[in-house]
Amino acid sequence: MNKLKYNFKTALRNCKADLVLKNAFIINVFDGSIDYGNIAINGDTIVGIGDYEGNEEIDCKNCYIAPGFIDTHVHIESSKVTPQIFSRILIKKGVTTCIADPHEIANVLGEDGISFMIKDSKKSVIDIFFMMPSCVPAVEFEDNGAVLNSKKLKKFVNNEKVLGLGEVMDVPAVVYGKDDMLKKIELFKDKHIDGHCPNIDEYWLNAYLNAGITTDHECTTPEEAIRKVKKGMYVMLRQGSAAKNLEDLLPAVNNNNFHKFLFCTDDKDIVDLVETGSIDECIRLAIKGGIDPVKAIIIATLNGAQCYGIKNRGAVAPGYKADLVILEDLKEVKVKDVIKNGKIYKEEMAEDFDGNLGNSMNISYIDKKVFKIKAKSNKINVIKVIKNSIETKKCIREVTIKDEYVDSVISKDALKIGVFERHKNTGRYSIGFIEGLGLRNCSIAQTIAHDSHNIIVVGDNDEDMQVAVNRVISIGGGIVAVSNGEILDELSLPFGGLMTSKKVDFVINKIKSLNRICKSYGNDEELNVFLTIGFMALPVIPEVRITTKGLYDFNKREFIDLFL
Repeated sequence: MNKLKYNFKTALRNCKADLVLKNAFIINVFDGSIDYGNIAINGDTIVGIGDYEGNEEIDCKNCYIAPGFIDTHVHIESSKVTPQIFSRILIKKGVTTCIADPHEIANVLGEDGISFMIKDSKKSVIDIFFMMPSCVPAVEFEDNGAVLNSKKLKKFVNNEKVLGLGEVMDVPAVVYGKDDMLKKIELFKDKHIDGHCPNIDEYWLNAYLNAGITTDHECTTPEEAIRKVKKGMYVMLRQGSAAKNLEDLLPAVNNNNFHKFLFCTDDKDIVDLVETGSIDECIRLAIKGGIDPVKAIIIATLNGAQCYGIKNRGAVAPGYKADLVILEDLKEVKVKDVIKNGKIYKEEMAEDFDGNLGNSMNISYIDKKVFKIKAKSNKINVIKVIKNSIETKKCIREVTIKDEYVDSVISKDALKIGVFERHKNTGRYSIGFIEGLGLRNCSIAQTIAHDSHNIIVVGDNDEDMQVAVNRVISIGGGIVAVSNGEILDELSLPFGGLMTSKKVDFVINKIKSLNRICKSYGNDEELNVFLTIGFMALPVIPEVRITTKGLYDFNKREFIDLFL
């Protein structure tokens, strides 16, 4: 009550504010205008805009003040660092709030993984909210580390950091009304429910939306985005590291519907976050693509707050939280300073991790003979990578046969690809072929393989593939590159095989080293091989994937044989 009375007095100019931002161009997200004036702040709250004086004053001449940016859908695990380390990257980019779906670590460690993410996020310098994973596993046939049913999710419903149910990827489970999926939807009916429905047809979309699902981040064409917006969905303009749909979708955004669009990064590598940005990059690309700068700021701020029901965020206005970005240049989104909870952010050391998640690798070492493929015919199905997309194409290629086994694929750059179950030591695995990576005489293995995060490996040499997989097992999960039996470099990811709490510079230098190595062995310059192969085991994305149980055709919704 005393705080509120103090804010009243300050708003009425009967006393000085704690902090005043002077002489600023203020972006008004409510009417799309740019105002000029001073912003009065008490504690963590904006108390007024006008002619104010403060105990502390900052001259913002020639600068623009925007609300703190909101990333509306992100998997923190894809950055390869823990939430508190992640937050220190985002705040420098103007992001003061993010909405995370921890389904990566949940697929490895279940409830313990979610609890870890929530606990560690409390040490973050931004506000991290969570959507509870709806599809763990992503689909029923997956070999992952945990199953999260409605009963297990119930314990998180009333957590103050939980906003709702995360991306509902198992579309058939919704439209066919499978019991546990409906129980999850019922559990979160009074909160927010995120969607994930690529290439869904009109009548399946009608059924899907009856579940109360309100967002989608898997649109790839303007026509698809418009169709979903017309039915009331918020469409996320995604700019991740592997999936980059933002520029393709911009033609769908217009003056009548821009309030139904959001920005998100979904999955973004730590190097890209530091070097190209987060939501700040989304805004820059939108402006470059013809979106009015103020509208781009509205998409990055108010739209997200309103979509997710986050009160008092997303605007520069009295009564709103003082999460603000001071921009030196509006069109270039050049961040000068970030104010979080009424204070200018000054970098500080991250706290030490408190706790131990244990070794998540439950798999025996493999023998190179597992990579030998007995030929059933001379034609096979091959996964073809699409640049700047997590979607793939199914291609048919001929093979040469030697002593009844596949000797080679008649393709300029085909590699073997394998997936090995690593959670329950079942011994399940499958081997196939992939093209489009450009890699030669180098094998890569990693425990980042959405969403089940088994070990995935690619290479053109069985011996090196064996060494890479076994090294990943021995370091407790992570990324390894091998050539001619030699380990070229590696990054250990001890938290679920997905994250580390090492400093940002250490992780970035390791990832850059691994990428340089892959480029030197022929990896396409425009393609991040680690991020790309990380999506090759995800069966809820078109068109063809590889899991521990074999090749899966998304369009047919069934497993297919390697051989034709």
